[in-house]
Amino acid sequence: MNIKNNLIEILVSFVLYWVFAGYLYFFPELKSSEITYFIFLPAGVKLFAILIFRWRGAVGTGLAIFSRLMLTDSEQPWTSWLIAAASVTLTLYLVVEYGLKLFQVKRDLSNLHYYQIVVLATITSLVNGFVFAYAVSALTIGQMSEGLFHSGFVTVLGNFVGNALFVCALVVIVRHKLSITNFFGGIKN
Repeated sequence: MNIKNNLIEILVSFVLYWVFAGYLYFFPELKSSEITYFIFLPAGVKLFAILIFRWRGAVGTGLAIFSRLMLTDSEQPWTSWLIAAASVTLTLYLVVEYGLKLFQVKRDLSNLHYYQIVVLATITSLVNGFVFAYAVSALTIGQMSEGLFHSGFVTVLGNFVGNALFVCALVVIVRHKLSITNFFGGIKN
């Protein structure tokens, strides 16, 4: 039963990532380059999945990142995209786990506060942006380009905006869940 639950949590993380990544293909104006975006909602999904599902969320989003990179640029060797996805995901997982320990958050997240989520979202945006930019630059062109800092900064901003929008939407939903439930209940009747 435990293996089944683990697989379900990995699958949920994978699907959530793609649900929020899907809109990117309909709005090319959001692209800052072939693989980076000005608003990147899947950044919030990555943080949420790792917070809720821990290592299973990291595996699910890591697989989703790998598949997105392969679909975006299949001319690159799959090993490069696998290493990029694994390095970003592992780094985010370690940052979130260390942050939760630093904040002394319980395993069930019962004492997780909003400001802690904001701090984690900010740190993961920074880390993800520069690790992603570095990994992509090193693995795809084989050298550090002069635009690495710019690429990393754009990725950081896209991740930060995506994290902020995702977290704000979750907070609104959680705070107004009764109103939302009543609204959708009224539609059915």
